[in-house]
Amino acid sequence: MTTIQLPPLPRVAPALTCDPAAISACGADLLAASAQVDDLGTFVAGRARVDDWTGEAATAYHQAIAPTGRRADAMSLALRGVAHRVEEHSAEMQRLLDRRTALEDRQQHLAQQVAHLRAEVATTTEEGAAELQADCDRVAGQVQAYETDLDTWVSDLATEESEMSQAFTRVLGADDVDRIYGGVADPADGPLRDKPGAGASPAEVHAWWAALTAAQRRAVIAAAPGAIGNLDGIPASARHAANTVALGRDLADYAHTEDAGVLTDDERTCYDNALAADEARREIEGRHDPVTGEPIVAQIYIYDPAAFDGDGAVAISAGDLDTADNVAVVVPGFGTDGESAPYQADRAATLYESTRVLDPSATNASLFWIGYDAPDNAPWDEGYDGAGVVTESMAAAGGERLADTIDGLRASREDDPAHLTAIGHSYGSTTTGHGAHDHGLGVDDVVFVGSPGVGGDTDHASDTGVDPDHVWAGSNSRDPIADLGNHGWVHGETVFGAGLGDDPAEDDFGAHRFQAESTTRGGAYSFGDHSKYFDHDTESLANISHIVNGDYDAVQEAEHLHDPFLGPVEDPEYDREPTSPTTSSLTP
Repeated sequence: MTTIQLPPLPRVAPALTCDPAAISACGADLLAASAQVDDLGTFVAGRARVDDWTGEAATAYHQAIAPTGRRADAMSLALRGVAHRVEEHSAEMQRLLDRRTALEDRQQHLAQQVAHLRAEVATTTEEGAAELQADCDRVAGQVQAYETDLDTWVSDLATEESEMSQAFTRVLGADDVDRIYGGVADPADGPLRDKPGAGASPAEVHAWWAALTAAQRRAVIAAAPGAIGNLDGIPASARHAANTVALGRDLADYAHTEDAGVLTDDERTCYDNALAADEARREIEGRHDPVTGEPIVAQIYIYDPAAFDGDGAVAISAGDLDTADNVAVVVPGFGTDGESAPYQADRAATLYESTRVLDPSATNASLFWIGYDAPDNAPWDEGYDGAGVVTESMAAAGGERLADTIDGLRASREDDPAHLTAIGHSYGSTTTGHGAHDHGLGVDDVVFVGSPGVGGDTDHASDTGVDPDHVWAGSNSRDPIADLGNHGWVHGETVFGAGLGDDPAEDDFGAHRFQAESTTRGGAYSFGDHSKYFDHDTESLANISHIVNGDYDAVQEAEHLHDPFLGPVEDPEYDREPTSPTTSSLTP
């Protein structure tokens, strides 16, 4: 009887338990620590020095603090180096995990083949022995190739673990840090000296950034995150990296100050804004793309917790602003400040989900933009900031900032432009109107929803500088805020000295009005309806999403409001039965 030489069973890959996301978070913490220590070095070299102080005591003081600055600079570089290596380790461990998964699949498949061949040995005939041996030899070759790949994987894993360990151990002691990094120039210094000055255009900023090496960019992000985190013209991925460092540094600083019991009122305000920004980022990252099932990418595009006298500035996207086919910038209105970031993040993520559901073939990013000083409290509350809601001054200032943001998005993607839509809600529509009329928004579409008026100088859709065929208005018939704009000849800013301009849903304005009723709408006047424009499965969200995607034929248009002349304004949408389009999950 012919003896069949069977292939060996393939070895099982060793277990590998790790969390690349947690490793990456550790790297982010190390970068934040590096920024903290870098701040100390900058302080020693700057504000800690007393230039007008002379004499023996001054000399002794300056000599005494100099080593502290040197050690801080060296420690910052050491932490930065380890942080970058940790980030590389996170990526490599993910690759190793993916390779192990592929090896595991191969091992199971080969083990099944070996088991099948062993079963065949018992029943094979002399005539079938040669063919069976050929199958065994073929599988044996596959097992050998698998074993070679497995050995390579085990070796690569050991090498990566060893190199990561060495990256830590080489700077464990202060003497080691000083020996390796003491007196070494920060690679961020040169690029920062060459950075375009205040007033530079986003295009000039983008050209400066593009000319830097990858190492220089990493250095700038770690050493001076505030220098680029909010700088228009810098790509969103780099701004996100810088603002992540700044946010991590602030959270650590404020938490330490709070624990020490010396947190001032201003610091408490900034801390609350930082916590809100962190919660907003986590809100987006905790949601999943309805098409791929993967977590939604969040990018911190603006972060300044002290902006606007403590109201704070923050803008975070759901989706990748650098690569998305369609980008929406959502401008919120009254009641918006840094602490409202989690609420706005929910809206941005919801809009992202809807755009993906309604057009799975396109990639999207939705940016909530708290980048201006919006009226955020009632006139009788502290600060009287809310009084601005009856005038256009805060909207005018915000419109300029919005135009700068749009210019920055355009400049950073000059070679791969996105379809860009600005969406102004409530007082944010007034801000958006001013941005378009006063400064020109480089957008493809403008959407006004729940608008109390789009600015006193914007009398027609053509005044936005955008093709009127791409100016849109959504107005819930029960929304009392949307009823505040000018109708016909009645202009609040001229008759009463207050008011926010024309209602974009009126026929004379010349915009496309789309259906925006809610199936849960209230009675004749329901302030709750003012906040439903971004709710899932609503007419408004579906139509906004179609506009963002550029699917204009899918937009359900509504009949305009008409000049009331001397009579009351009657909304033709009031008696129409609302529909409930699906925007929250993929339909079969």
